[in-house]
Amino acid sequence: MLRRIRTKLNIFTIVSVIAGLLIIIPLLNIFVELRQPASDVWIHIRTYLLARYLRNTFILIFYVALLSSVLGFFSAYIITRFDFKGRKALSWMLILPLAIPSYIMGYVYGDMMSYSGSVSRFFRSIGYYGYINVMTMQGAIIIFSLTLYPYVYMMVRGALLKQSASFSEGAQLLGASKWRVFWRIVLPLARPALVAGTLLVILETLNDYGLVEYFNVQVFSFAIFNAWFSFGDVLSAIRLSAILMLIVFAIVFLERAIRGRRRYHLHTKTRPVKRVPLKGMQKLYPIILWTILFIAFFIPVLQLLWFTRFARYGLFNLNIVYIIINSISIAVFATLITVIIALMLANFNRGRMSSIKKSWLKITNLGYAIPGAVLAIAVNIFFIDLDRLLYPVYQLFNPETGRLVISLTLTMLIFAYVLRFMAIGYNSIEASYDKIGESFTEAAYALKSSKIKTLMKIDFPLIKTGLLSAAIIVFIDVIKELPLTLILRPTNYNTMATIVHEYASDEMLVEASIPALVLILVSSIMIYILTHAKSKRGASNVR
Repeated sequence: MLRRIRTKLNIFTIVSVIAGLLIIIPLLNIFVELRQPASDVWIHIRTYLLARYLRNTFILIFYVALLSSVLGFFSAYIITRFDFKGRKALSWMLILPLAIPSYIMGYVYGDMMSYSGSVSRFFRSIGYYGYINVMTMQGAIIIFSLTLYPYVYMMVRGALLKQSASFSEGAQLLGASKWRVFWRIVLPLARPALVAGTLLVILETLNDYGLVEYFNVQVFSFAIFNAWFSFGDVLSAIRLSAILMLIVFAIVFLERAIRGRRRYHLHTKTRPVKRVPLKGMQKLYPIILWTILFIAFFIPVLQLLWFTRFARYGLFNLNIVYIIINSISIAVFATLITVIIALMLANFNRGRMSSIKKSWLKITNLGYAIPGAVLAIAVNIFFIDLDRLLYPVYQLFNPETGRLVISLTLTMLIFAYVLRFMAIGYNSIEASYDKIGESFTEAAYALKSSKIKTLMKIDFPLIKTGLLSAAIIVFIDVIKELPLTLILRPTNYNTMATIVHEYASDEMLVEASIPALVLILVSSIMIYILTHAKSKRGASNVR
């Protein structure tokens, strides 16, 4: 019995158990704090504002999910089912809007559509003296949909590329029309990918703070920041966070209930659907796709480039250089830690899976489902409690030390990044492991190779593409993250995301243009590497 425990207790198990505990404890702290008596601020929020927050949140996520799923599915279907000039370039460029955070696109279009903005000035030059107010709930829905539809696009495109031509051809031979084939064959087979992509869109929408704050759309992320920083009541922010967590869990549970126990299996060797040339009105499809791409990516980038002409400082301003270094260095560090831990979790997942093991892995991947503002509060409470616990130890080294030591450093921020983006790294690595199977690893273990040696000599060369994908996706998400960074960063510490938000909040969009462009450029380069590295290895064929 002791030998069996020793066999199971390896580095992968230890890291997985610790990772799960470090996610559970901060989140439980939120519910523990609910025992505190309600403040006057909370009574005011509950009486006059809570219903508005709930209503606006559900309206926002419903219409963003609907519009994003339409844009993402339409784009993926056209790219995978039709052949036309420029299709190969469009197939990866349609992902580029992910490089632009929603709050940056909101800042740009808010300025362009304002009374003194470029679009309004153009309208006045042709005799129209009104202007379009984009800084509304409707405007936020459109901005979110344009920046987040690539999640649906990538998921659905991958699913459509794997569909076998025999399904559609068989249905047509039985007399089914093309529309019937689409509704009864193509769409149901792509449904899991469509639902998964839409769920990611909803989670990212709930996580956002910069756009809803700038547009004054009073949803829960806005409410949490407002309760903490405007009302100065942390307990009210905690109560709002607990409600938002319950909403998120309900959405995730609903997604799994809709999916149920249904499984979609495809044979390993399938004949892909042959793309057909455009004809008739179908020739408008590429124009629609390019229009979406221009609105969602090129127009905001061009507007930011125009702003740089009026900036009082250049790219090589020392302060901007420091901020860029801050952003990239902390993103790289957080990415390395996240990918290493995700690799350990993926190895913990291999082999025979017990119900306890499955449940524990779900817990360790829970962070991405928690909005940044909620996770920030949970991590903040956790580190303050940890500092109080370690205060006697601090005094041994320095009797005059303050009580908050770790809480005032980048450790807390990096910890939050790792918790939030663990699931992203894990899913990418786990997908790579699924493709190579377990035969090579089991053979190495049979030859008495250690866990770490097998990982480095056998697994690593086989899954390095998955590791690269995991690292790039985590890096992009970290460098764009705003709510976590705003709350948990040390004093006077800025990243490109926070400095853009600060400038935009002060209506200094010209000054925000350079860090915003650098952020977009870095993210775009990462997306290019990701899409082209995958296509070369055949892991995700960009056809």
